[in-house]
Amino acid sequence: MNNLTVLIITYNEDPNIHRVLEKLRWAEKIVLLDSGSTDETLSIAGTFSNVEVVYRKFDSFAEQCNFGLSLIKTEWVLSLDADYVLTEPLIAEIKHAVTDTTVDAWNVCFRFCVYGYPLRSDNTTPRPILFRTLKGNYYNDGHAHRLAVQGKESNFKNKILHDDRKDLSRWFKNQDSYALKECQKLIQKPYEELRPIDKIRKLKWIAPFMVFFYSLFIKGLILDGWHGWYYTLQRTMVEIMFTLRLIEAEKINKQAKEYAKTK
Repeated sequence: MNNLTVLIITYNEDPNIHRVLEKLRWAEKIVLLDSGSTDETLSIAGTFSNVEVVYRKFDSFAEQCNFGLSLIKTEWVLSLDADYVLTEPLIAEIKHAVTDTTVDAWNVCFRFCVYGYPLRSDNTTPRPILFRTLKGNYYNDGHAHRLAVQGKESNFKNKILHDDRKDLSRWFKNQDSYALKECQKLIQKPYEELRPIDKIRKLKWIAPFMVFFYSLFIKGLILDGWHGWYYTLQRTMVEIMFTLRLIEAEKINKQAKEYAKTK
């Protein structure tokens, strides 16, 4: 497949990267854009003959991804996180999709895994992973990075496995960083422009309870045993961390305004 290049952004992904690359042996070229991994990520990547490693200091996900796109010379790019594991049915869909002359980007739904166990449902939303290189551009949106596509989009039938096995210490650190960015986004954005879920989050106390109930009972994760409880508690903890950061940010902003009045 000489009309497609895989792009993966990495930083200390040795718990995940081998499983991801193993499912990409069919790809002619993989650009692994690393921001200074100190674990075994690069050593593992070096065992795959179709991987090219490029270093760039990290500033933001959108900037990192757009730099990666500038390295791609093929018509199509398959843009993956370092914990996205392809399934055989999805690989077959991807190979067929790059022959379609009418579509410019393909969205995929996710199946979240807890230590390799695929949950029956989760709270993730679809995102484009395969698109014509010249038709996509990334932008930052709070803690997330989004892809703006110029052209027609379609959807894959099969899901991708989101299987992150990094330890909890790393997870807590990442989530705290994400919570800070989301707080700034919510504080700076006019209330009328907020999504309904963000308006609920602004109420602070209700969002953690809603996420817990929604995940465990509406999504049915209670039927997945401890894996479902693990995911539910993680999602609830994310909302608790966000709520605490939002309270902190609002108090700091209020104090700053009061101090400014005394000047």
